[in-house]
Amino acid sequence: MPPDPANEAPPADSATAEPAFLGAQTDDSVQEPSTAVPAAIALQALDRRVVALWRVTRFIVLGVLMLALLVGAAVVAWNLPPLRVWLVTAWVIVSAAGAVLAWWFPGRAYRAWGYRIDDQVLETHSGVVFRVTRLLPLPRLQHVDLQRGPLERAFGLASLVLHTAGTHEATIVIPGLDADEAVRLRDHLVRLGGDDGV
Repeated sequence: MPPDPANEAPPADSATAEPAFLGAQTDDSVQEPSTAVPAAIALQALDRRVVALWRVTRFIVLGVLMLALLVGAAVVAWNLPPLRVWLVTAWVIVSAAGAVLAWWFPGRAYRAWGYRIDDQVLETHSGVVFRVTRLLPLPRLQHVDLQRGPLERAFGLASLVLHTAGTHEATIVIPGLDADEAVRLRDHLVRLGGDDGV
């Protein structure tokens, strides 16, 4: 007697013949959204010599301030002898704290500083306590100045001062650049800037 077609089992499909867990893995691998973290924006660091420059500058300022405080403390101690020990102690503590801060802070400021330039925008990152990010559309660039003070020249460094149009803060400064790199960067920004970039 020929078999009844209605009672025949349907042919096994190749996809359903696979184990269920394999099919689930395949579907999940296709439907699962990508969790890849986008690459961080590469920022150009300042020249490392700027740390020494900032330290020297801060120690000079600290020395002037502490000398002024010493003169004031000496005048007070001359008129109020019982306060001499307290005044000397306070002056030593303030001097030590200032020296530690003047040495430590430039290194942190250097690590916080960075910039990048593409065909459309200049981006700068700075700030130790409060992080500051600035974006300058290059078509707004008016002109670029190259500044080198006595200490910067001694360290072979320079600062770029960018003047912009139509912004609340019309000046952006990039400090601590190698002198030759600052010249190259200035010329590059002038080429990319607006019609007034000179």
